[in-house]
Amino acid sequence: MFDKDFYPTPDSVIEQMLIGHDVAGKIILEPSAGSGNIVDYLQKNYAKEVLACEINSKLRRIVESKCRVIAYDFLTVRPEDISHVDMIVMNPPFSDARRHILHAYEIAPGGCEIIALCNSSDMTDGWYTTKYQEKLKELVRDYGYKEELGDCFTTAERKTDVWVSCLHLYKPKTGEQEFEDY
Repeated sequence: MFDKDFYPTPDSVIEQMLIGHDVAGKIILEPSAGSGNIVDYLQKNYAKEVLACEINSKLRRIVESKCRVIAYDFLTVRPEDISHVDMIVMNPPFSDARRHILHAYEIAPGGCEIIALCNSSDMTDGWYTTKYQEKLKELVRDYGYKEELGDCFTTAERKTDVWVSCLHLYKPKTGEQEFEDY
């Protein structure tokens, strides 16, 4: 395999992530694209454009054949790089998922929806809580919701029995953006 965080997202999990969401005609960022399973799914479902980031050079070469890769490391992407994006759909590296999801929210334009997988334990209180965990829980409470998907990677290409949550966040429009559809 490519590295410890490479867990390709099965179509069945992507479908669970996107239930009730129409991606047709939207510009979507996949910030941790891996080999491009989410990219493929979005394109099959008529996304207008899919952009991606991938830190692993071998995986990035695969993804570059499928869509436009805008950065090597997602954590270096700035708001101006994605100001035209409608959605961010991601299965970030679980070893640093909280930080990736918070970065996605921070740089997303107003009106953008963020759909992200994470280890369910990232959202529960334990003996050790980080500033990232507290901030993520605040965002979910104030701007979205969490859905439990369970051990949905047990039949995946690369299996794991980790319990997975899907976070749905919506970044409100601000200032002039509030009136752009009138």
